[in-house]
Amino acid sequence: MTTLFTFPGQGTQKAGMLHSLMAFEVGRELVERANDHLHEDVLALDTREALSNNRNTQLALTICSYAYAEILRAHAIEPDYVLGLSIGAFPAAISARCLRYEHGLSLVAQRGELMANAYPEGYSMAAIIGLSLTTVQELIEQAAQANHVTYIANINTPTQIVVSGNNLALEYLCALALQKQATRAHRLNVNVPSHCALLAEQAEQFADAFTAIPFDRPTTTYVSANAARVLYPPARIHDDLIHNMARQVHWWETVAMLKERGVTLAIEISPGSVLTGLCKASMPDTISIALDNENLSNLEALVRRYG
Repeated sequence: MTTLFTFPGQGTQKAGMLHSLMAFEVGRELVERANDHLHEDVLALDTREALSNNRNTQLALTICSYAYAEILRAHAIEPDYVLGLSIGAFPAAISARCLRYEHGLSLVAQRGELMANAYPEGYSMAAIIGLSLTTVQELIEQAAQANHVTYIANINTPTQIVVSGNNLALEYLCALALQKQATRAHRLNVNVPSHCALLAEQAEQFADAFTAIPFDRPTTTYVSANAARVLYPPARIHDDLIHNMARQVHWWETVAMLKERGVTLAIEISPGSVLTGLCKASMPDTISIALDNENLSNLEALVRRYG
């Protein structure tokens, strides 16, 4: 069995996700290490109000996802590949052992602050479902003619496209998409315009935070959803993490590549189950499971059966 761990991005956060880690020894240890390193009580980030802050959300997701990956490893469930969506690239890199946990937390805190300070309000992302990429691009051009500028951010499937921009422009584009018979077109629970040129300047600024951070060659294969390929040299992963906030996500292409590499089990690390649905769409013959929807005993039994 060839196993992929997927790590979710923003929009999957939920109050209580860090407190759930306290049921596990590994979870308690990693929460305590985060407290010590950040000099704050990270469990205080675990409320709906606190998670409205971009820095808090990114830190909480990183702690939660990395901790659950380590909990799986404590139950002898090891990944062959790790793949993160947006902020999920950071717990993926930590899990691949090319970046230390504490160093990752420092980078994520700065990333969140840079993005929040650049766009404190009025910007977001939206998902358009049921239209092709070509059609969405045509609608973006049509909206731009009315001074509503938006950008393709994520190509999740051939008919699930995520766009970024200011809220008024996104609402205008969603209305056009629904008129064009999109199945759904709606804003996401994300308060920054990720994966587009609007964050290019912040990505360049973020590079300064990496100057003193050591990177090692991964011991588990790291996959970039922006480049749609596996990355081994530390310098390539370093560059991937710096610029991933401003680079387009090619999830569909990435997962198709992993299918060709023989992935037979995809486990979405908590929180959420969005990536599981995307994996099922692009890898129908692969077993795709969201940890949020499964218990560890059943997952251990599955791995023993097919491992």
